[in-house]
Parts: sequence; C-alpha cells; structure tokens
Amino acid sequence: PGPGFVKAKPFALTKNNLVTELPFLGKEYQLTFELKVTKFGAVDTRSVIHLSATGADCCNVGDRVPAVWITKDKKFHIAATVNGIGNYYQDVPTVLEENKWILVEISQTLVDGKYIYEILVNEESVHKIENTTPQVWGPVKVFCS
Repeated sequence: PGPGFVKAKPFALTKNNLVTELPFLGKEYQLTFELKVTKFGAVDTRSVIHLSATGADCCNVGDRVPAVWITKDKKFHIAATVNGIGNYYQDVPTVLEENKWILVEISQTLVDGKYIYEILVNEESVHKIENTTPQVWGPVKVFCS
C-alpha cells in the first residue's frame, strides 16, 4: 500500500485549502470521503476535493488524479486522468440533498491484469472503465476547497 491520509473529523471546505501533500499516488488507489452539503450555491461548480500531481487545475495529464466538484444542478462532476486523457470526466446522475451525508469512493484497482477506474456513490457503482495507461503520480497535492 502507498501513503495514506485520513482526516477523521468533519471540517468546512475553504477556498484553496491545501490539506496535505502525498509523496506519491500509485497505479492502485482508493479515495473515500463523506460529504454533507449544507447549502447549494448558484455558481456552476464548487470544488470538493482535488488531487493534482502538477499543481495545475486543468486539463493536462496529471492535473486531476482525481478531482470532484458539485454542480449547480446538485450533482457530482468527477474528473481524473484516465486512458491518457487529462480531463476524463463523468457527470454523476445522483441528485444530492442538503444536510444529508453522501459517501463517495473513487478507486483504481488491478483486476485480472487490468486497471479498473471506478466511481461509487453510496456504495453503488455509477461508472467503471479500464484505464489502459495507469501511472504512478508524485508528489500529489490534496486540496479540499
């Protein structure tokens, strides 16, 4: 297993909040968090978490490894570097509710010799694809903002 990071107590998201820097993120990884939105805004997207091997926002390989936003439509917009695409994204159909906890897991695991990138929301798979170009990233900045 690679390096880990745990923030066990709830905290408010603040703009440009660098919470840690991981020495690397392996070809296999798991990002799991719970989120409770207390109020939705009118802006198009609001960042939740952004892991970046480049320190940049978008859209080159390594900029998003992965990153999660909430849209004004109360849905998740999730992006990562997958299959050589720096901004491979999914708009998750799950509609979010205010003041309700939601569990998100984004992972890449080796299954039968293939790296599988998967997004789960409340333990339900909402997207799964083989990543034919997995990479080891490092160092990786983790922003919760």
